[in-house]
Amino acid sequence: MKKTISYIFTIALLLTMFSCKSYIKPIHTESVPGSENITRKLILQNDSLDINFYGDYIFDKVDKNYVFFTNKDISHLLSNFKVQPSSQILFTYTKASIYNNMLGFYYAGKTLADVRNNFFIKTPEKEMQNGLLYTYEYKGYYIMECYRQQEKGIARFISLNNSTKQSVDKFRLENNNVFFDINSGLWMQM
Repeated sequence: MKKTISYIFTIALLLTMFSCKSYIKPIHTESVPGSENITRKLILQNDSLDINFYGDYIFDKVDKNYVFFTNKDISHLLSNFKVQPSSQILFTYTKASIYNNMLGFYYAGKTLADVRNNFFIKTPEKEMQNGLLYTYEYKGYYIMECYRQQEKGIARFISLNNSTKQSVDKFRLENNNVFFDINSGLWMQM
C-alpha cells in the first residue's frame, strides 16, 4: 500500500512539474554587433550558434498580446520528437503583421538520424546538407520546424503562425526568408 501511494505521489509530482514548465519566457541570447539584421548568439550548452533575425523580433520581454499558443501546446509539439530537449535556447515573437512566434531547443548528443527515426513525420519537406525542415498543422496553427546538426547535438526551431491573423503563405514567406535567405549559411556549414 505504501508503494502504491508513493508511486501515485511521484506521478502527481512529475505531472505538476511538467505542466508548470513555461516556454513563454525571455531566453538569454547575446546580441552580435555589426550585422545588417539582428544577429543573436544562441547558447547550446558548450557551443553557440549565431542566427540572423529581422529587426521586429523581440527577445527581452514577453507581451502576451502577441503570444497565441500555450505551454501545453508547446509540450505537445515537443512530444512529436520522442526525445526530450536538453535546454530551451530561444523564444521570440513579432508585433508586425507577419505575427510570428518562434522557439528553439537544443538536444545534446543527438543527430539528424535521431530526428528521422523519432519524429512523427517520417519524410521531411526539405533536406539540407546539415538540416531538415518539417511542416504540419496543429489546432489551427501552421508549424514549421527546422533541425540543424551541430557538432555535439541538434538545434530545433519551431515557428508557429496564428492562422486567424496571418495566411499560411505569408508565414511560409517570413520563415523561408529568416531560415533560408538571411541565414542561408546555416545549412551548408557546421
